Amino acid sequence: MQPVDRVVATLYHEEPDMVPFYEFFSQPEAQDLFFRPQRSKSHAEWVLKETRWWGRDIITVNINAPNLISEVIVHEPGRRGYTVVKEAWGAISYNRRIPGFVKVIHSPIRWPEDLDRIEVPSLDKYESKIESIAKEVEVYKKAGYFVEVFHNGPFVMTWQRLRGLTTFLMDLVRNPSFAKRLVDFAMSHQLELTKAIIDEAKPDAVRLGNDMGTNKSLFFSPKSYKEIFNPWEKRLVQEYHGKDVFVFHHCHGNINLILRDMVETGIDAIDPLDPYDGIDLAEVKEKYSDKVTLRGGVCRYIGTYNQKQIYEHIVDRLRIGAPGGGYIIQSSGGLPNDMPKENYHYYKKVIWKLRKYRM
Repeated sequence: MQPVDRVVATLYHEEPDMVPFYEFFSQPEAQDLFFRPQRSKSHAEWVLKETRWWGRDIITVNINAPNLISEVIVHEPGRRGYTVVKEAWGAISYNRRIPGFVKVIHSPIRWPEDLDRIEVPSLDKYESKIESIAKEVEVYKKAGYFVEVFHNGPFVMTWQRLRGLTTFLMDLVRNPSFAKRLVDFAMSHQLELTKAIIDEAKPDAVRLGNDMGTNKSLFFSPKSYKEIFNPWEKRLVQEYHGKDVFVFHHCHGNINLILRDMVETGIDAIDPLDPYDGIDLAEVKEKYSDKVTLRGGVCRYIGTYNQKQIYEHIVDRLRIGAPGGGYIIQSSGGLPNDMPKENYHYYKKVIWKLRKYRM
């Protein structure tokens, strides 16, 4: 089976030839262990090279509206260089390659009236970006891969691109009506752009990135989730399903208190289901496997495991997740640079061997 057929079969809760696989490097330093820095190859060729090395079935294309139109303010070249970037809505971030590090150093909304001052680029300003994304998606689809476009969900998009994390968390308690205004602003513009990208690029899925907690609890109350974030998640699912694409939800953190509400938005898959975050894959499989595909389940600290532990963990994840389809295996945070190189190869080998269904 081609990767795209394998993933689609899984999303329909059928057992394909093997469990679909998705994996990535958690830092540029990890990627550098196996690949020389990109030079002559196009970005799409580079992505395909890495995808084939992993043996993964899914390719991700980022489409965050504020990122697509941005200005580099400072650029320090070199392997250990960095950039300071101003995004379309006014946020400024510091991005360092080695060691990998990203931090928002300025949020554009300091006072409520600042929201009315943001000049959002019109859709026609994104025309060249949309065309470029469409060409990139076409390359991956011709190669037989399942292609998801990725943008942040209502919580992350709002704090990261507009308000700052601490201030936005205070808004949720002190001024929830303003918090809702911020979310409406962020997601309405992202929704408009995403629909245009779907029309032009024809991806297979939209994946929402919306980390909402620590490994102990949510960042906010379940009440805030239900009143402010969940309605937008439902709307995004409905809008994107109306465009005939699947919708996935990526969310780190201990989300047990809101997991049922997340599933009931109608999403097709949820990840990363990290056991370190208190997510019990067997329990989630029992409760929700008839409604949603489970993606992940491999601990974020897999890079610290020895080979015996890697084998036992992967066996356990597949034993729980694979029966009856509806499961995509991946780690919860990518593989790190301090993982021994031989363990990288062993991890890939074990997954390749064990993820095959017995026909």
